[in-house]
Amino acid sequence: MRITEEQQEILESLVCERLSRNPANMREIDQFFNSKNYKLVERLLNEAYSEDEEDKIAYYLVKDKEGHILFYFSLKCGQLYDKHLDFDLFKLLVELYDGLLKMKSEPDISQEDSIAIDKILEEIRSRKGVLKEDLKKITKKNQSIEDFEKVFKDGADKVGATFSGIEIVQFCSNEDCSHYWENFGINQKLGVVVFWHFIVPIIIKIKELIGCEYLFLFAADDSEDENLVNYYKSWLKFESSNERSAATPVYDLTCKFLYQETCSLKEKRDTFFKNFNPDEDVV
Repeated sequence: MRITEEQQEILESLVCERLSRNPANMREIDQFFNSKNYKLVERLLNEAYSEDEEDKIAYYLVKDKEGHILFYFSLKCGQLYDKHLDFDLFKLLVELYDGLLKMKSEPDISQEDSIAIDKILEEIRSRKGVLKEDLKKITKKNQSIEDFEKVFKDGADKVGATFSGIEIVQFCSNEDCSHYWENFGINQKLGVVVFWHFIVPIIIKIKELIGCEYLFLFAADDSEDENLVNYYKSWLKFESSNERSAATPVYDLTCKFLYQETCSLKEKRDTFFKNFNPDEDVV
């Protein structure tokens, strides 16, 4: 059942603000506590304010109308890449680019090959990845083309691509204020509501200003049943990557990489609020 007007009013009463935009937050975050995610709490208490103030990472606090901090999350720009894009491939891309530029200047180059070369050069320059079918359109060959053609294996038809993205860096509730959320009587997890009500609209707004193909995160989940990963997949609609990856910070090396396309976020958000309350007759 769709979200009710009363529930909508409750969500609208919540405040989401940048950490450093309100100087009082520097003192108020001292009351933030989470027994399972102490590292995230330490980050909030120590580095977060300066990082937010310098716009290195955007930190957001979610508060109720009385000012109790219920949740915090942070966002930063990031980049995903085709899993085939390793260092050796990068070197081949550079050699291919230089080889194609040299070939294009040769006097005997055909118009068809020149057009095909221009397309591949743009694919490399814009980091969209080189398509196998585009490479095959060049009738004339040189060593750089022959070396690069060997990369296409395991059914791959495009390699060397990178993709724009936004990373959810931190995502954490304040256990000391959990009862304030529970008192609202909303049968939804706070983190799920924060994601769909606050984070997704921010990403949609960002998409209006700059290119952003993916939303991604690194789930710190060492449980046998992958409870956190399943939470992100089931409730926030992330998925594991078979084709994409991202540069992994040292502190995230043991985490699970999850992502989703930003083009589907609005539709998923609408679906979430249309089904906000479970139907009573559903068994």
